[in-house]
Amino acid sequence: MPSGAPVLNRQFVRTRVSLNGHIVSVVSESSLPAAPSLTLRHMIETHLAAAGPRVLTAHDRLDTAVSWVHSSEIFEIGPLLTGGELLLTTGLGLAGLDAGTRRHYVRDLAERGVAGLAFEVGRSFNAVPEEMIREGSAAHLPIIELSRIVPFIEVCRTATTEIVSQEVGDLRLRSGLDATLHDDLARGAAAAMIEHIAEVTGTPLVVVGSGGALLAVHGVDDDRAAWRVVDGAIAAQPITLRGREIGQVFAGPSASSIPAARVQALLGVGVGPLAAVLTRSDRRSSIGAQLVAELVDRRPLRRADLLARLSTSGLPVGDKSVLVPVAGHAPDTRMVETVLSAATDLGGLVHATVDATVFGLVLTTDAGFTDPAEQVRTALADDPRRLGRLTVVVGNPCPLADTSAGPGLALTLADELRICSERLGVAVELRSAGSTAADIRAARELVCDAAARELSDGLRSELSRIIAPLVRQDAASSSQLVHTLEVHLTHGCSATRSAETLHIGRQSLYQRLDRIRALLGFDPTAPAMYASILLAINVLHSRTVDQR
Repeated sequence: MPSGAPVLNRQFVRTRVSLNGHIVSVVSESSLPAAPSLTLRHMIETHLAAAGPRVLTAHDRLDTAVSWVHSSEIFEIGPLLTGGELLLTTGLGLAGLDAGTRRHYVRDLAERGVAGLAFEVGRSFNAVPEEMIREGSAAHLPIIELSRIVPFIEVCRTATTEIVSQEVGDLRLRSGLDATLHDDLARGAAAAMIEHIAEVTGTPLVVVGSGGALLAVHGVDDDRAAWRVVDGAIAAQPITLRGREIGQVFAGPSASSIPAARVQALLGVGVGPLAAVLTRSDRRSSIGAQLVAELVDRRPLRRADLLARLSTSGLPVGDKSVLVPVAGHAPDTRMVETVLSAATDLGGLVHATVDATVFGLVLTTDAGFTDPAEQVRTALADDPRRLGRLTVVVGNPCPLADTSAGPGLALTLADELRICSERLGVAVELRSAGSTAADIRAARELVCDAAARELSDGLRSELSRIIAPLVRQDAASSSQLVHTLEVHLTHGCSATRSAETLHIGRQSLYQRLDRIRALLGFDPTAPAMYASILLAINVLHSRTVDQR
């Protein structure tokens, strides 16, 4: 049974100080009474309304928690109470007593922590005795005068039923949240924990590390909004591990009617699993993997949520940071993960495997003169651990600056990851069809190849007819004329580079090109023909894959 002791809610004050030239946040704490689940005001307005209640004293104590409703006419009832009760009486036990004894009665109730005294007049007393009113004011004990007769047993029954029902409901709510959080803990899903706590409490949440840095947020638009949650928190709990505080979780005000005391209790359920997941050795990689998986599923995340989770994953995001999406395929996904790790030195990496494809976000910095996508492509291509059966597509850079507070950045990243996945399919097909394409490609390089797969049957047939003589010759004599033309065009018609790639002499290359011109009846290396010829070869590759 609740003791009726005041429920305490931590209130935190954030100050900013300079440490070695850097601004850090220091969070201090004080304890203040929290809004209870069922208050004396609620009891008066709900369960005593039919009795014509009138509050005579301590109007500022109507938000006191009520733990039980009890009726008694015993004068010496005080020692039998534990605090937090709403006591109902007709004053029968006070009739015939002197004023000093009645004052002692009120003072004793106040000292026991009774939430309020409801005094029915008209039976034992025509009005609440004046000395009791004065003592109630002095002792800050709310005294409520009831001018109409109501069955106390009915008031006790309905009020107590509500109290018990709420306690049972709270217990079920905490139990359900605890089970959900332990499922999240098993998966290492710290972000899911924050989201589930926020859903149950109906409040925005902010997790601040012991050093004052934002670790995770949910339900706020940016870091300023996150700090406003900290400053105006209605409930908060320290996150501790082996007696050491490693952070704080704050719940901000919301439109929800859930009382602050219940929010405080629910935060208490969450801090244990949060402490465990935040200190796991693989915490950063698991948080990053969960984030990438959610983006692949196109889950809308607010900018503040996204940046906080990237930071918690170990990526030092800043105003000049750029995220470059990547997608990779190999017989063993660990081959892709190994190569992607080469991009870590650029700034950081988070990745996840979804349906046998490895998706990642590489953090780099917009230096103003270097293409971030090319930076990533070069880092991956130069990695000596790269194996031949691996294919990776590097997507378009996504700057973090000048993005909206809402889910725009997350949706942009989701779209770019989807494009990487689609282009990865094209790149794998090209390599399967015998194309000379490199194993590390930029998504923008593959737009034409993707477009070839979207053309109408009529256009595909027209393009196929352009190089049909070469295809027939290759089928008849294995002359590799189509392959030779593709290599020559993709190398800018450089005879030296084309011959090196084909592993033939320049004279042999010239002979093949002459044969190609003779079969086609025109010069396919003329600049005006580049696009049509390459598109025709792309259509050929896509048809070769379809036939397989």
